[in-house]
Amino acid sequence: MPRTKLIQETFEQIALLSEEQQDTLATYLKKHLAEFLEEAQKERRIAEGTYTISDFNQKTQQAIQNIEEQKTLTVVKDQVELYQQLGIYR
Repeated sequence: MPRTKLIQETFEQIALLSEEQQDTLATYLKKHLAEFLEEAQKERRIAEGTYTISDFNQKTQQAIQNIEEQKTLTVVKDQVELYQQLGIYR
């Protein structure tokens, strides 16, 4: 399977590190790879507008639910303003 250009560039940058730095980075990546992938997928879904409410933290989830359910617990007027404040454009 061919590597993407970005992955290839990343490997080239890693190759410039010392062996000790590469080992440290590899250990860290191995430990946190699932978390990185999950966060990257959430960010991609949000950017594409294909997100679900679970892609946001608890406070943001509650604010979205309050607006969508027309509760007056938040300081924004409507869904459009909420999404604009959150940096989400529908």
